[in-house]
Amino acid sequence: MERVWVYTPISSWSNDDVWQYLVQRKNPWGYNNKDLLGMYQGATEDGECPLVVDTSTPSCGDSRFGCFVCTMVSEDKSMTAMIQNDEEKEWMLPLLNFRNKWLTTDDRDNRDFRKMNGSLLIHNDRLVHGPYKQEYRVSMLKALLQAQIDMKDMMPDEISDFDLISIDELKEIRRIWISEKHETEDLLPRLYKEVTGDEFPDNQSQPNQLFSIEDLQLLRDVCSEEGDEEGINYQLVRELLHVEQQYQTMVKRSGLLNHLDKAIERHAFDQAAQAEEFALHKRNAKKGMTDRTTDHSEYIQQQEAV
Repeated sequence: MERVWVYTPISSWSNDDVWQYLVQRKNPWGYNNKDLLGMYQGATEDGECPLVVDTSTPSCGDSRFGCFVCTMVSEDKSMTAMIQNDEEKEWMLPLLNFRNKWLTTDDRDNRDFRKMNGSLLIHNDRLVHGPYKQEYRVSMLKALLQAQIDMKDMMPDEISDFDLISIDELKEIRRIWISEKHETEDLLPRLYKEVTGDEFPDNQSQPNQLFSIEDLQLLRDVCSEEGDEEGINYQLVRELLHVEQQYQTMVKRSGLLNHLDKAIERHAFDQAAQAEEFALHKRNAKKGMTDRTTDHSEYIQQQEAV
């Protein structure tokens, strides 16, 4: 794709090269890579995964397609084989169930039709959808926290301190949801307590909210009654209110209008179909202008040659 840079530092390595490096070096998170090698010995259907092999025998690396959260494939066959081949690895079952339910390749309907910055991107004559919608992210995070709890009850003692998601990561998610996505409902502490039964351990003070979660739900309901199917109008009003709140304590408010303009521009379309039609029209108009410019340049060159 355009604007994409690819860096592949081990592209020339064989699978054996990778495993030889791993078993000779310590990893930064403190676990023994030899244990990792032992884990992958059960990652193929026949349960065999030798490190030193002849050219006709697959090595451990062939059982793994990448990180477990990858959405480019529909099934994690290596993790499934690990669980099937070794009852000691059944603690990974909650993780596998989470992946199979939530990390799918067919998730277009669960994603915003806009990119992270609100722009519209066309590929193969259709919109490229962006980040997950708020409702889906909340449900996914709840499921991940529950999977973490379920795994803790089954894990071997030597890895019992392993977390699928850390408190620091949850704090950063909370910051992004409020500060960057303007989701002032501040749902993360509530969902954390709902799943774990504990208060969310975040000592960082959050800005006082002008509106309670009940007020925001009323706003959402009103927008829905007015035909706000995608929740775009609700998101716009919520963001405008939050932007104004952020500027209240500032001595200089010179950036306020620009910030509000960008918010309105980002929420210009109520539905994905409207946005896609506009983006296609803009793309085609730009292409037509480029073609005309090219034709004119070629004509000038021909005239100069004469």
